[in-house]
Amino acid sequence: MKKFLILFYLTLAFVACKKDKKQPAPTPTPDPLKTTDLSVWANDKVTINPEIFGVNNDWKTITNTNFPAFANNLKLMNYKLMRYPGGWESEYYDWNNNTTPGWDKTPDSPGASVASLKANVDSYSIVVPTVKAMNEQVFSTNWWSAVSSLKNTAVNAINKADPSKVKIVEIGNEWFLQWGGGVSRADKLTKYAKIAMNIAEYIDQQFPNRTFKLLVNGDYTVPSEFADMKNAFTKSYNSIDGVALHTYTGYTTDDHNIKDLAARIKDCANNFNPAKNYVYCSEWIPSRAYNDGKLYMEAANIIPDIIHIYARSGVNAAAYWPPANNSIPGLGLFNPGQTATYPCAQIMGELSKSYTGEALKTTSSDIHISATLNDNNTITLFVTGSNQPASDVSIKINDFAVGSIQSVTKLRPSDYYKTDDSKPYLTENASATLDQANNKINFTINKAGKYEIFKIVLKK
Repeated sequence: MKKFLILFYLTLAFVACKKDKKQPAPTPTPDPLKTTDLSVWANDKVTINPEIFGVNNDWKTITNTNFPAFANNLKLMNYKLMRYPGGWESEYYDWNNNTTPGWDKTPDSPGASVASLKANVDSYSIVVPTVKAMNEQVFSTNWWSAVSSLKNTAVNAINKADPSKVKIVEIGNEWFLQWGGGVSRADKLTKYAKIAMNIAEYIDQQFPNRTFKLLVNGDYTVPSEFADMKNAFTKSYNSIDGVALHTYTGYTTDDHNIKDLAARIKDCANNFNPAKNYVYCSEWIPSRAYNDGKLYMEAANIIPDIIHIYARSGVNAAAYWPPANNSIPGLGLFNPGQTATYPCAQIMGELSKSYTGEALKTTSSDIHISATLNDNNTITLFVTGSNQPASDVSIKINDFAVGSIQSVTKLRPSDYYKTDDSKPYLTENASATLDQANNKINFTINKAGKYEIFKIVLKK
């Protein structure tokens, strides 16, 4: 009996030890990566206007003292145009004294003077005011007096800026967001049109041989209003060369959705005058409110899409806003002191230097692609991974026999775990393969983390 009990306990101990012994975990089978097919058509092309790589001044935030450093940063970014004095400050700007009397956001230190502008900037547009008459009852004595004053202000502004150097003159800033005397939107539109046509008439009289473009402004989300504006012009209609639009846009909005951007741009210009349809997107941004709050490198992923739409839509010029990060943190180009450069400035500079020549037709999916034919032998691609999972990307190149991949560069967040961090993005060499039989470029994006941008240069 004793021997039996000993044997019994030994068996139990053996079984217990066997259960406690850890078995090696099975090797997991990795899930296949998402596959994304993109396309480029090299025979469907639109000439890129270099002045789409413009930037707004921010008179309220960038002081006259810091303006030379700001202009130098823009030169490093390869910008092509500056909008001056800026946005709302333009409605109050005193061109003689570099002040903004009556503006409730006047800064303690004034922004760039006209002298500073001309000393540091080679290519610029200006905005002339309308608010003084917008706040009066249309056709009243006070209104006519205000219009007369505005006409003189506009001509003085052009002369101060130098009419031989000014590229574009915008009449007013966002009439639809002005108080306008408290009248309805429709009445504000009519009032603005009457002000604009009187200013335009006087500008044409004073500058009969002008080379600058003269533009009206409006809300790009309501293209029909440009037809209404056209009907309200009873004189000087042909003095207007086109439209200025503030194309704030994104992917998570109905009113400002990027999928409607191209059509709306074209409709606004053609509704006012299909024969003179110059387009200046004089304020634009990948808006936080329309992109689930994306910041820094996250927002930089949207910029190639917007630039591609501008180019394919034939936009003549554009000016990014804000230039200073404290105006809209996460979307600015530089800090107010001009000592820090942020991802949106980086990608704008990369595009300005490489997105040249002709914009090509593309098809995208959740992964987006922008493409340009730099010359007959070179195509440059920008592929944005955004917040998509790691994906195997295959790009079919049509009507351009790819002989080689010249270079592959990956632009990535400084920290994949903090894609909304303010640090500059990092640039690394990357790889892609050429399937010459099918004329396809293959690579993997977002493998190490989200919000990667691939820049790929192809040669015949």
